[in-house]
Amino acid sequence: MKRILVISWYFPPINSSEGLVTYKLLKNSKYQYDVCMQDSNDSWSYGKNEQLPECGNVKKICLQGESLDTWKSAAVEYFRKHQNEYDIVMTRSMPPESHEIGLEIKKMKPGITWIASFGDPIANNPFVLKGMQTMSPYSLQMRYVRKMGIREMISPVREMKNLLWKRRQKAPLQALEKERTLEHNILSNCDKIIFNNPYQKKYMLSSCGKEIAKKAVVLPHSFDAELYDASIAPRSSDKIQMVYIGHLDATRTPRLFLKGIAALKKEHPDLAEHLEVLFYGHMAANDKVYLIDHELLDVVKIKKPVDYKTSLSIMRNSDWLLHVDANLHGILDENIFFAAKLADYIGANRPIFGMTMFEGAGADAVRAVNGVTVSYSVDEIKNYLYLIAYENYTVEIDQDGMNQFNATEVAEKFDAMVEKLDR
Repeated sequence: MKRILVISWYFPPINSSEGLVTYKLLKNSKYQYDVCMQDSNDSWSYGKNEQLPECGNVKKICLQGESLDTWKSAAVEYFRKHQNEYDIVMTRSMPPESHEIGLEIKKMKPGITWIASFGDPIANNPFVLKGMQTMSPYSLQMRYVRKMGIREMISPVREMKNLLWKRRQKAPLQALEKERTLEHNILSNCDKIIFNNPYQKKYMLSSCGKEIAKKAVVLPHSFDAELYDASIAPRSSDKIQMVYIGHLDATRTPRLFLKGIAALKKEHPDLAEHLEVLFYGHMAANDKVYLIDHELLDVVKIKKPVDYKTSLSIMRNSDWLLHVDANLHGILDENIFFAAKLADYIGANRPIFGMTMFEGAGADAVRAVNGVTVSYSVDEIKNYLYLIAYENYTVEIDQDGMNQFNATEVAEKFDAMVEKLDR
């Protein structure tokens, strides 16, 4: 087989979530790869100063990446010059421009086998939908939501504000429709589709026919056991240490978890002598204020982001690993997002405490390794934290469940898929 061309905006040393997912998959695959990447733009990444072990089966092709447009043009031009060297191309998102390159490649060489691998949906992303206001605050329908007097209902000022609001909504709606068209074109024209969990597959293919659906496979995010430090560093404290590593914001918020800590501390003022919770990475300002206002800084510590290899070491040396998923009820009944960091948690072989939607990718992954899943309930969180802090509650990791996320296992499934495509 010829070398496989991979289009990935992120790839180490640009250590983004998607770049690391791609790295672990290719590193453990039996095939040879050329990766069209860039190493000059680290926006929305973990930085570019850390070098991971080089892969003997991967050749990096660094293209101009000052902007997505320049990188996209460079990648298309690279393929134009080297198209006879490849029979298979795999495009990785996010960003969606990787798949736009795939569309251009497929036009240029219709006979090439194109694998489109999705990190998140391009269209109808629940995080985007959650932030969109679907009803005008000046609409007459709002009278059922907020108190609206007769004078306001018949006011021409209200009618004018309602009209202006609708005009302003045209731009985001047009953008949404453009994303839907792009995603449909990708799903229709590629030869194989990779999703990282079955809920994502169901969500993205809900309006597609059987011809598209039969192209889809599920390959979970993975951990690479070779990247962890096998040793466990001794700790001077007897406190139970729970760690969160990653990005938090107003949607993916730990607020209910923090409320659980506050409720437990109110009942047990000595909580700080038993439990220490460390957050590495970004946290929304209002959540930091909550910690101060409720005097939780003796229990909860906010730490700066750390590089990838350091994060794996911290995971290995923790008593519990905290996972937080966004509460997307009202938009979704099931969580379609499988955070790549969760696979690294699993590889650390430590108990996982997951605050997530009851059904979905996050809950399934935590349960697969016998971790603890809690809904968005302060009392449930508080009760589990009490057991952990005061009763030495822990869980035994399910090694069989853990193994399904091992990069060698996932790469073996990927290789089997590629082998069928190459026949």
